[in-house]
Amino acid sequence: MSRFVATRWACLLMAAACFFATPVDSALAKDDGRLSAIGGLSAAHMYTTYVAIGATADAFGNDVYDSQQVQDIMGSLVGMIDTLKKQLLLVQENCEDKNDQEYIDETIGVYTLLQEEARQLSNFAESRDISDHRAYEKARTTVWPKIEKLLGLDE
Repeated sequence: MSRFVATRWACLLMAAACFFATPVDSALAKDDGRLSAIGGLSAAHMYTTYVAIGATADAFGNDVYDSQQVQDIMGSLVGMIDTLKKQLLLVQENCEDKNDQEYIDETIGVYTLLQEEARQLSNFAESRDISDHRAYEKARTTVWPKIEKLLGLDE
């Protein structure tokens, strides 16, 4: 990803985060900004997690990271996402608004795909097998359109 493209995506992400952080109706105002903050933070985190996995893959491809480092980083990401998904489910239990519940469902779905991408990169780093590289590429190209759609970057 070029610097221009990275900067453009960063600006779009900031716009999306501002959108999610702005109360637009009384239901959001009633939660005193908590759900809006969760939406904005999850949007930023999904994006940066995707970028972190890609940067780790690039570092591995350029012999900056060795196989064990990649596996350690990806293992940490998968574990952190497990915790976040559990926390989002707890938030969802207390959501009355169907749109908020759907957003959380979609967010958890994206996080599951990010975990798959991280696992596939870890597998490839360990094996260096072309079939594992293909599986990583498939996971990578599957999750990005979901992130774009959820964050409204595809418009």
